[in-house]
Amino acid sequence: MLEIDLVTILFQIINFVVLAAALYFLLFKRMIKKADQRKQEAEVVRQESLQNLEESKKLRVEAEDYLSNISQKVDEHIEKAKQEIEQHREQVLQLTKEEAEEIYKQRKEDSIRTQKRTVEKFRKKILDTIVEVSQQTLQLTTPDEIHHLLIKQMNERVWDLGKSEMRRVETIRKSLADREPILEIHTAKPLTREEKAQAIRTFSALADKNVKLELDTDPDLVAGLRVRLGDFIVDNSLATKLNEISENTLQQLSDKLDKLEI
Repeated sequence: MLEIDLVTILFQIINFVVLAAALYFLLFKRMIKKADQRKQEAEVVRQESLQNLEESKKLRVEAEDYLSNISQKVDEHIEKAKQEIEQHREQVLQLTKEEAEEIYKQRKEDSIRTQKRTVEKFRKKILDTIVEVSQQTLQLTTPDEIHHLLIKQMNERVWDLGKSEMRRVETIRKSLADREPILEIHTAKPLTREEKAQAIRTFSALADKNVKLELDTDPDLVAGLRVRLGDFIVDNSLATKLNEISENTLQQLSDKLDKLEI
């Protein structure tokens, strides 16, 4: 039968307790302490990781916001650049339009000035040529009846002075008071005896004294006559009428040229 030695057992128990205590203090306590330290360090690392994660999330959000702002700013810059380009294009178009209008206006002004100079250069010459040709044509074609009619009209005009312009008649008579009343008549064709007598009677009545007749033939008058008594002159010839028409035409042409739009 196995004998149990209590002393030995007790001694073994004490040894075990001592050994366990020694192991605890010498080994396990350090291991536990290190484990606690590592646990604490792990917790710190975990907290730091969580904090870093939060910061990373925050940075990501900030980065996304920043990128969004950058994108918005880029869009704004692009839109601004488009607007500036459009404004510049409008300015260029406006300047081009203004330059084109100015060039057109200048060309138009130059054209009108050239036209005026050309017309001014030739109009007087053309009209003089027309009058000259007309005079030559009328000299060949005007019947004597026209010549005699113009003479008759002249006599009637002078007689009408005594009826409607007596003050002018008195002025003519006063101008002849101290002068010999010489009646100068230039005719396109010779006067008939009756026309001479009628002219003397008409102008003698105008001067209120007898006049001295001096006749001269001037074919350039075409038809009719030109009369001078002192300072009083009457011209009733086709040549003068042609010249009046030429001057009126010249004046009308000048007026029309002046009214041309520039």
